[in-house]
Amino acid sequence: MNADTVTLRGILDFLAPQTRCMLPQKEEGEIQEGEIQVPSESLTVPLCSYEAGRTSERAMAVEAELLASLLQDTPAPESRLLSACLQFRVSLEEVEPLVLPPWALDTAFPSREVFFSCLSLEDCFQQWPPQAETGGFPGTVRNRGGGIFFGEFGKTSSDGLPLFQQRSVCSFSCRWAQLLDGTVLARLMSSDLSGLCLHRLMVPERFRATQALLTALRRVLWSPRYAWIFPAWHQHRMALVSWLGKELGFGALWAEKVVPFLPIEPFFPGP
Repeated sequence: MNADTVTLRGILDFLAPQTRCMLPQKEEGEIQEGEIQVPSESLTVPLCSYEAGRTSERAMAVEAELLASLLQDTPAPESRLLSACLQFRVSLEEVEPLVLPPWALDTAFPSREVFFSCLSLEDCFQQWPPQAETGGFPGTVRNRGGGIFFGEFGKTSSDGLPLFQQRSVCSFSCRWAQLLDGTVLARLMSSDLSGLCLHRLMVPERFRATQALLTALRRVLWSPRYAWIFPAWHQHRMALVSWLGKELGFGALWAEKVVPFLPIEPFFPGP
């Protein structure tokens, strides 16, 4: 198999799932097996696997040493992550569960957009990230600054409409985190904010460190020399972008000054 064939296969593997959104969608009101019905919003939320949010045995074996290297003050978080991956021979997807908040997240939503669209945000207060830093929920949902990948919020009272309702279970507060592939893991709880206890490990300094590392995971500089540390869909995307630059005659400037700095974007596998 020559290099052109490998590149073409990478391009096709990347493009095929992305085009599924153009396929005909099911009729409104039709509920398929394996979906949650959300009565208050008349929406259906596809259940999705969250195996990607679980730690591999290889990463667990070096967890203490790996986290110690990541929580240093210097160099920049992106450089620390790259060095740790190469030193301990683990991928970014294997590192990700180790830096997620320790919140026992047990419910998965296919994307950030689906997650927030299924929630009733009226009368909610956002404990993290600070509302002043993001402009409240609109800023968190849009994530225009590109640095908000987890949070906790809830209703100020349990008297009104619940945050989320699944069958007869009502949730009034929530903790969530977004994975590299775009999946959102959440912990939906029955208590409102008054009953939301702080986790003993999630002090303000840990919140900041977690935010920095989750952002840095998406900004590690790309290089074909260590492509194996990146998710498969990002490798395919880089093959496509590199090939396009070559075909359009962008030259070395494209390969050296643009491609390495492209962040890891969510992968949308479709229905």
